[in-house]
Amino acid sequence: MFASRGIGFTLAQRPNDLSLTSAALCLKCSHVQTPPLEDIASYYDTGYSFQLSNADEDDIYSVQPDGACLFRSQHQADSVERLHELTDGLKILDYGCGKARTLSLLVGKHPGIVPYTFDVSDIYCTLWDRFVPKANQAPYSLPDEWQGGMDLVLSFFALEHSADPRGFVRQIAEVVRPGGKVHVVIPNMYRNISDLVVIDHAQHFSGASLRRLFEDAGYADVVIDETTHRAAFIVIATRPETMTEGTFRSEENLEPILKGARDVAHTWSDIAARIADFEEDHPDGPAVIYGSGVYGMFVALTLRDRSRIKAFLDANPYRQGRDLLGVPILAPDAVPQDAGIVYVGLNPKDARSIIEGVASLHRRPREFFFL
Repeated sequence: MFASRGIGFTLAQRPNDLSLTSAALCLKCSHVQTPPLEDIASYYDTGYSFQLSNADEDDIYSVQPDGACLFRSQHQADSVERLHELTDGLKILDYGCGKARTLSLLVGKHPGIVPYTFDVSDIYCTLWDRFVPKANQAPYSLPDEWQGGMDLVLSFFALEHSADPRGFVRQIAEVVRPGGKVHVVIPNMYRNISDLVVIDHAQHFSGASLRRLFEDAGYADVVIDETTHRAAFIVIATRPETMTEGTFRSEENLEPILKGARDVAHTWSDIAARIADFEEDHPDGPAVIYGSGVYGMFVALTLRDRSRIKAFLDANPYRQGRDLLGVPILAPDAVPQDAGIVYVGLNPKDARSIIEGVASLHRRPREFFFL
């Protein structure tokens, strides 16, 4: 099935120390795959503790005109409410849930729903205890008695981590009752190119490859939503009475998607060189990096002289006050006044509009670098 062609892209810790990373691009379904982590089960059990120190910590989805942050879990909860009818007694499983922050928000607003949680680790159990009965918690494996019992299975940003995406979607089908729904959220690398280089993301989907995955697994009424979440796909599908595998029949033209995948790889090949050129052209004076996520880290690790970086700037209050690579993370309003250079470490699709709205950065002349 996976008739593939390699696509290469170059990432750098330093511009003079380049390493080549490759991804397999499927010519039949447009799926992109990068090598999964070795011993991935152990990594998620003991080495991965995403935002565990604070039950409320979250990523920003967007910043509102008044400066208020809309966090990702809230946006996800709002999306579930819009797309599904949440009635009392509805059994909802958050599969691969981590802290299960979205499910917690849904329970807070709809106390009549019955929450269930599953992850491949037990490190989140103390957070689940706050709103999920012990009998409804499943670290490491799904109980047999849950099979065919769930009305709705949610999964947020978990499928891309799996070394076996077919097994993933088949397993969630096993716990959904006939006629029940799945709601699966997955990064859209065509809208946020950082997905291709996140170390523990092995699967990189297109809308076409997601449709093939779910229809081949036997789901019915598969809907691929590319608009509700600005940087992710949402798959909504129904478990039929009988799951019949191998039902995919689409004849979609994949050429534009294949080109898009190659364009993402080529973009990463170019970014490190552009950072190096900008740094060489602006060798003096203090600088800051706007963004402390994947893009901001990439900028910092690519610079030859990181000592000029006086701060990371981030609108997320949960990140402010911490250090990253020995550099403080500050609120945008606290930008050092002598910092004349701003490296913008944000999704290139949104970066310019975000920076235009940050008044503190425009109170004095500054040079901006955009990825």
